[in-house]
Amino acid sequence: MTEEPGFAARRVTVQRGSRTVVTGLDLVVAPGQRVAVSVGAGQDDSAVLGALSGRRPRAAGTLTLDGRPLTGDAGAGQVGFVSGERHLVGTLTAVENLAIVLIGLTHQPAAASWGRAEEQLTAVGLPPASWHNLVEQLSGGQQQRVALARALVAEPRLLVLDNPTSELDPESARLVAGVLEQAARRGTACLLTSSDELLLRSCDRRLQLG
Repeated sequence: MTEEPGFAARRVTVQRGSRTVVTGLDLVVAPGQRVAVSVGAGQDDSAVLGALSGRRPRAAGTLTLDGRPLTGDAGAGQVGFVSGERHLVGTLTAVENLAIVLIGLTHQPAAASWGRAEEQLTAVGLPPASWHNLVEQLSGGQQQRVALARALVAEPRLLVLDNPTSELDPESARLVAGVLEQAARRGTACLLTSSDELLLRSCDRRLQLG
């Protein structure tokens, strides 16, 4: 069977509680494309992104990534996801939060995982002095950069990002936009929500859903 590159959502319906947020959504994101989606309310946007990432149940519809069904297990290592809650391990350091992802996915030596983690933290502009601090000791903006670095560290095929620059200063936000541009050049598809006009201008498409 010929695989379709990129991400596809077919006839997807998303609910939040008892309310339907989006119904019958069809969406294709080619490798290297960045698509901004908006439903209108922040919690609704988050519910849609969670469903499209495969991390949150859908009421209906299918997801595929490079022609293969996207499920929780199949998406491991292939989908980088940043939610509003971030879900970092607060009792681990910034670099440890990234290294454990690589060790779990690739089983490569700890030293190699550590080096790749430091490389990705550098890319998102986290100062080296913060790398070995516990995540719970970091500021909100620093935690946001750690979460983004963790989503990127395994070079996934799909990035799903919920307001990835919401707590960043303009300089850091520009840096993140550049990192996402580099990921797009590698062929990573990206779905995001954002109120950052710089980030929105870098997207190939903007979709108003619902």
